[in-house]
Amino acid sequence: MTLLITQDGNVMYKRMNGGMSKSVNGPLQAFDGDNFVVGVGPVKTTFVVSTPPHEDQGRWAMVVDGVELTKAPPDD
Repeated sequence: MTLLITQDGNVMYKRMNGGMSKSVNGPLQAFDGDNFVVGVGPVKTTFVVSTPPHEDQGRWAMVVDGVELTKAPPDD
């Protein structure tokens, strides 16, 4: 699973699970508690954040849709 949230509010998400792949690309529409909504108009997806972003042993981590994600270092 990869999740990129850019500074200007765009979200790029891709998840491979078994033989299936799901991707969502679009603007961040809203926050609902810790969750966030991505999409355009009525076509939207809610990402469930069960553990909000937090620092863990010097790395940023969060749990989205049941998957623990860690922030990758920036590309140079």
